[in-house]
Amino acid sequence: MTDHSETAWEQDEIESHLRSAMDTLTPNVFDKIDLSTPQEIYVKPSRRVRMYRRMRTVAMAAAACLCVAVLGGGVSFYQNHRVDSVIGIDVNPSIELSVNRNEKVLQANPLNEDAETILDDMNLKNVDLDIAVNALIGSMVRNGYLDELDNAILVTVSNENEKKASSLRQDVVGDVESSLQEHAVQAVVYDQRMKVTGEIQDLAEKYNISYGKAYFLRELIRDNDLTENDMKKFSGMTMEEIAREIADRAYTVGYSKTDSTIETDAALVREVTLPQTEEETLAETTVESTGQPENEPTPAEQPSTAVRPVETTAAADEDEEEVDSGGKKAKIDYVDYESGSLNIVFKEKVKWKNPTVSVVDPDGQSYSARITDTGGTSCEIHVKGLPANTECTFTLGGVAVRDGGSFGTVKGYFETPDIADDLIDEDDDDADDETVETKPSETSRAPETLTEAVKESTHSETEYSQMETKPTEKETKTDAESAN
Repeated sequence: MTDHSETAWEQDEIESHLRSAMDTLTPNVFDKIDLSTPQEIYVKPSRRVRMYRRMRTVAMAAAACLCVAVLGGGVSFYQNHRVDSVIGIDVNPSIELSVNRNEKVLQANPLNEDAETILDDMNLKNVDLDIAVNALIGSMVRNGYLDELDNAILVTVSNENEKKASSLRQDVVGDVESSLQEHAVQAVVYDQRMKVTGEIQDLAEKYNISYGKAYFLRELIRDNDLTENDMKKFSGMTMEEIAREIADRAYTVGYSKTDSTIETDAALVREVTLPQTEEETLAETTVESTGQPENEPTPAEQPSTAVRPVETTAAADEDEEEVDSGGKKAKIDYVDYESGSLNIVFKEKVKWKNPTVSVVDPDGQSYSARITDTGGTSCEIHVKGLPANTECTFTLGGVAVRDGGSFGTVKGYFETPDIADDLIDEDDDDADDETVETKPSETSRAPETLTEAVKESTHSETEYSQMETKPTEKETKTDAESAN
């Protein structure tokens, strides 16, 4: 039998020993505590303290907002005063407009003495770009750099962002065209987009021209395989003189030899013309609606001169050759050459855009040719110095069928007469006071088409009116007999 009392004693003894051990291990520092040290007591802050703390927080937040506002305003100020784009306008005066991202003019920089005349007493700073462009065009008109006819303007846009540059390019060209029409000025407008490179800077400094003109001439030289001498010659010309040279020599302008350049930086050619007057519109309507001109004389009534007309007709189907990039092509109906004047009549109505012409002989020798008139169905070209009895080739550019056609070139052929042009001119002067009566069949031919009839009637109307003022010998004799 187990003695539980002995077991219980043993447990009491164990607990006693443990308690004694714990008391021994715990230090007795109660006497060492400094009871004089005051104890912290939580006290609720007063209303003034709370208000101060709140104001301090608000002040810190306001300061942070002010810093953000100042920083943002500084960035905005910097952006508004930073040059975002440069617009170049070249006529003979060359002017560069530096604009910010909001299309406000920051600076108008004249690049030559003529430009200083244009900008005289004109403050364009902080002016909207469209207003500045209109002011510059108006000043050029007033100072005689732009007149009613025969003008050329080069517009150049430079911006690092291609999308922004393309958009700005269209806007500026639209402003230029509107201003030209407002001032009743016709002009050819070349517009291009470029990035200023070291090569362009060197060319501009070498020839003392603007960056835009340097870029334009470099592309013109490259596309037409010209020389440095041509570059030197062009750099001293006005844009009007350059445009005339391009037209006379039928130079390629307006695109590069890669399709990618066509969509980006190539110069585009736009022609600004004035609206037709009522007389011109009425004349065109009459040509379209009548089968025979009212004032066309009958064969029996046509006067004649002692000089035989020199005329060569080239059939369109045999002699013409169209060169086009696509779309409906312009086709020649017939070609007439007489006394240095080349008349080209088309089978359909055509439209024109920066027309050009070149004339060469079989040996490749080119001759001075100039387009003197362009119409809805025909054009007239004045050619100088052609040799006698020679088959020549002409290339006409910038023409397209009015409905659905694309602009391109058309080539044709014609023969010069046995009598040289200078001899024909002398004979014409000697025959002014002399007329010879001939049969109608010898001096006239029936028009083959309506277009030809209208052309002949229009071309000879002035000659008829002049000849009617000088009666022939037979008419004078008849009038005398009637008087007796």
